[in-house]
Order: sequence, then C-alpha cells, then structure tokens
Amino acid sequence: MSIRLTAKLLLQSSLLLALVSPAAYATPTGKITIAVPSEPGTLDPMRSNNRYNHTFNANMFEALYIRDSRAELVPGLAESVNISSDGLTYTFKLRRGVRFHDGSTMTADDVKFSMDRATNPATKNPMAAYLKAIEKVDIANPDTIVVKLKERDGTFLKKLAFAGWVIPRKYFESVGEEGFARRPIGSGPFKFKSRSINEAIELEANELHRSHVPKVKDLVYRTIPEDAVRLAELQTGRVDIATEMPPPLMARIEALRDVKAVSHPSGAVYWVVFNVKDGKDNPVTKQKVRQALNYGIDKQAIIKGVLRGQATQVAGALVPSITPADPTLKPYPYDPAMARKLLAEAGYPNGLKVEMYSSVGRYTLDKDISLAIANSLKTVGVEVDLKLWESSKWVGDLGKKYYPMSYQEFGNTIFDPEGLMIFGVHTKAFWSFYTNPQVDKLIDESMAIIDSKQRDAHFHKIDRLLHEDASHIFLWESKIVMGVKDKLNWTPAPGDTWFKFWDASWQK
Repeated sequence: MSIRLTAKLLLQSSLLLALVSPAAYATPTGKITIAVPSEPGTLDPMRSNNRYNHTFNANMFEALYIRDSRAELVPGLAESVNISSDGLTYTFKLRRGVRFHDGSTMTADDVKFSMDRATNPATKNPMAAYLKAIEKVDIANPDTIVVKLKERDGTFLKKLAFAGWVIPRKYFESVGEEGFARRPIGSGPFKFKSRSINEAIELEANELHRSHVPKVKDLVYRTIPEDAVRLAELQTGRVDIATEMPPPLMARIEALRDVKAVSHPSGAVYWVVFNVKDGKDNPVTKQKVRQALNYGIDKQAIIKGVLRGQATQVAGALVPSITPADPTLKPYPYDPAMARKLLAEAGYPNGLKVEMYSSVGRYTLDKDISLAIANSLKTVGVEVDLKLWESSKWVGDLGKKYYPMSYQEFGNTIFDPEGLMIFGVHTKAFWSFYTNPQVDKLIDESMAIIDSKQRDAHFHKIDRLLHEDASHIFLWESKIVMGVKDKLNWTPAPGDTWFKFWDASWQK
C-alpha cells in the first residue's frame, strides 16, 4: 500500500507546474537589480550553505520537490511521488521534457548522479546532513527514480526542496567541479550569465522553462556590504531592492520617493543560548537561574527601542511564520520581582555574575542588542561580563562549547521545526549547548511523523518542555527590512528568505 500526495498538493502541481509550451508566455523584458550585503561562497549548489546561496539556488536550480514563489511545497522535477507504507521507499515519477539551461533534456541519470554526488562524503557538501537518511538511489526506468531510506524521515520532501538540487551530469563531467562552479547550469526559471567576484552576479530569464518563464529578462545581484551605500544606491535608482537593512533605517527608507519599506518575517528565532552541558562554575546550569534570566529581560523594550518594532516576541523555539506556537503557551513577561525571587531560591540572593559571548557584525544590530540584554539584566542583579568578538572569531570558537551564554540566531531551512531542533537543540547538534534526554527522545520521534497536524502537535509538546525548562532566553522572530521600488510587483512569502523572482514584474 502506498501513500499518495494529498489532493491539495496534486492540484498545486497541475496548476503551477503543468507542461506548458514556453511560447505561451510573453517575452521577458526589463531588469531587476538587488543590493545584498554578501554573496554566495560558490555557485556549486552542493558545496554551499548560506542564505545568499539559497536565494541563488532557488532561482537557478530545481529539485524533485521545490518551494514555489508562495513557499508552498510542490512537485518540481517530479510529477508525483508514492511513499511506501513503511515510509522507507519514495518512488518519483519524473516530469518529461524538462530542459537544462544548455538545452539538454533532463534524464533519470541526471537525477541519480546529482543525489549520489550530494550524499557522497568526497563532495564535502555542507548540506549533506539533510539527506543523510538516503540509503541508495535507483533508476527503475527512464521516467522513474526510487529512493530508499535508512530510516523514516517525515520531512524528506522538505529536505529535498532545500538540498536536493539536480544538475546535468554530462555538462558537469565535461567542465569539472571548478568549471561548473564558474559557469553553473540548472533547470530553474533563471540561468547564469556572468559573475564578478565581490561585485555582481547576473542571471537572465530561462525562456525554455516549462511553466515559469520569468516576466523580467535580467536579474542582477550586487554585493554592497555597507548599509548606507545600499540605501544610497536605492535612493539614486541604481538598485531596485535593498535587502537586509537595519531597522533604524526604516524611517529613511519610508521617506524615499517611489520606494516602499517592506518588513518581512524571517522565519528565524533569536535567543540567548545557555550552556547547560558544562557545569563548572556555571550558574545557568540551574533551571531557576535560567527562568530568572527569562523574566529579567525587557524584550518588548528592546524590540521597540533597538529593533524599531521589527520583531515578534516568542514563547519558545517555534516561530510564528513557520509553525505557530500553542496559543496557550505565553512568552515570559518582564517581571523583575519574579526574576529576583527565583535567583534567591537558586542560591543567589545578592545576584550573580555571568559571561556572555556575542558576535559583532554576524547578526543585524547584534552588538546593540547584546548591550541592551546586559543592561536589562543588570536591573535584576545580574552582572553580564559581555565579550564582543568579531564574527569569524566568535564562530570559530563556537564548537569549543565553552560559552556560558551567547546571543544567537537560528534560521529557517526546511520550513519545519525539525531543522531547528535537530541542528540547534538536540544534545548531539553542533549548534546546541543544551541537553535534555526527554527532549532528545521527542526530537528523534519527530523524524517518523509525516502528517503535518501530528507534527505540529508533537513540536508543541517539545516547545512547552523547552519553555518550562527555560532551555534558552527566548527572544523573538526577527523581520527583514527591505527597500523596494514602488513600481516593482514582488512580495516574498512570510518566512521565506530564498527570495524568488519568477513572478516579479514592473508596472506598466
């Protein structure tokens, strides 16, 4: 017995990705120029893992399943999938007539080659962990790929849409790994045109695409690290979108002529991570201390004063734009009296001193926010010895796991809480300073749950445990501030930071 796609998903598939002749679409015209603060490290989709890579990949490449421009999970290079009753075998019916950017036709061999390369340790794919459940990939016939898993994975299709990009085998083997990274080829709505390192990446419309021929001819990403310069380029009209602007600049964006300010839910949770693994002279290993610190920070004041309202306070690890929390679970309120009471009960009636390590330049306003957190805690008798480090040093020492407390962000990857839980909470996770056998067990169990409602309920249970244990200081889901030209028709989906421009167009 097999589990078929839901009727909704099949309807999305037929409406969004049906085989349609490119000739049915109007010829793309015009150009969109986007100012971004950084750029992909490489254009090889199996060697990259930062948000700029994800945006590039989402416009250039496709997987068996993809996220559409509304961030819905829909069939991409696959027409449909059958999942075996034990959840270990996924049989994909491939879409016919898919063409890569060089005009060659996609085959089952391309799919198998791509998935084998993505999971091969020799590739050193930083996203291989998302595909670790794959045991093997077989070609059943020219139109069918069979993927066998080692264990059930309730988010396997979501992970494919994040890390399962398909590339043309013959082209890759003819140019080699370095050649492919210089001039990549995919099957997505946009194709590669040129790149100037640390300056710009140019894409152009893929007029051979079966269903999403873009409305604009050219898409240009300009690398502009300085916030003020991105704003100036937007003001002078040399760019059409300025991304990742600090919230204090929002008023200046709103004052610009012919420009609108966009506040976009990021899907990312911001929190202060407690080191509960290292008990040596570390007061935050005590639950009541962690709870006291949650009560001792005026999060709403920081959201209003530092972030200019561009964040939403959270009760736990779940973020509203991805998986809304249980409505009965309320955020820790600012309650200095409760904070002092809990500190006294934990053995610190006269307050305490604790080290906190924060980056400078890794996250938006990270220095200002860290200082605000330290100042807020000072009012309840907690002296924070704040270590502000340059981003590369902060990240470089993260794996040594000695930070008693650290201000961090954890972004959305697969549009599912599992990405956060597996990589940021579970005892075995690189990013985790937390350990709780009960939470670990529930996270492990989540892997086998496929039904979305059951998954939400399961993660609500985990989130409540984290909240009650005060596993972190739970802060907020951030918003990304952008300046966008008024006449540009483009709106990103909430929680989606892989900005897609398939449907973007200019008003006439």
